[in-house]
Amino acid sequence: MADAAAAAYEAQRRRQIEENKRRIEELGLRHLAAAAMPPQAKMLKPKHKARVPEDAAAAASVAAPPRRSGRVANLPEQPYYREPLLNSVRIPGPTAVERSHAIAKDKAKELEGELGANYPTFVKTMNQNSIIKPLMRLPPHFCSEHLPDPGKGCVVITLVDEKDDEFDVPYFRWGPNGCYYFINRWKWFAMDHNLADGDCIVFQLVEQRRFKVYIIRADSYLKMTN
Repeated sequence: MADAAAAAYEAQRRRQIEENKRRIEELGLRHLAAAAMPPQAKMLKPKHKARVPEDAAAAASVAAPPRRSGRVANLPEQPYYREPLLNSVRIPGPTAVERSHAIAKDKAKELEGELGANYPTFVKTMNQNSIIKPLMRLPPHFCSEHLPDPGKGCVVITLVDEKDDEFDVPYFRWGPNGCYYFINRWKWFAMDHNLADGDCIVFQLVEQRRFKVYIIRADSYLKMTN
C-alpha cells in the first residue's frame, strides 16, 4: 500500500507542475521575467596606452609649466629669488699684500716719469732671490745701451741712496745669454736698506758708473689696502 500511495503522490506532483507551466505560458510571465533581468555587461578589451619615447617625455616635462591648484591659478606669478649657484660662488681676488705690491710698482713708475728723460732710468721690483742671494739681475737692454761693457771681468758701480750714502757694487756679465748682474756687495746693500719682497727701486744713471736709487716700500701701502 505504501508503494501505491507514493506513486499516486508523484503522479499528482507532475500534473501540478504541468498545470503551472501552462498557466505561466498563458500569462506571459516567462517573457516578463526575461525582460526584468539586468543586461549582461559587455566584455571590454583593455586599452593599451601608447608608449611615449623617453626623450619626448623628458622634453615635455621640461617644457610643461608646473601644475597649480585652483586657489592660486589666477594669482600673478611670484618672482624667483634664488640665484643660480654659479653666481653665488665668489672668485678670490688679490690679497692685501698683492695689492700693496701693485701700488708700490705704480708709484715707482710715477716717480720714474717725474725724474724726466735727462738721465736713463729703470725700475726693479724686489723678490726673495734679489734680497737673499748675493746677486741681482739687471735689464739687458738698459745695460747694453748705457753701462760700460765689463768684458770678462767686473766693473764697479756706485749706488747712492736717498741719504747720499754710497755703496760700491761689482757689476759683470755672465751666462750663455750674457745677462748682467750686481754681485757680492749687492747683498749687503739689500740688507743695509731692509729691502723686502715687493719693494721697488728706481735706478737713475746720473753718471756712467753711478746710480741714484729711490726705494718705494710696499709695506707702506699695506694699511691702505685693508
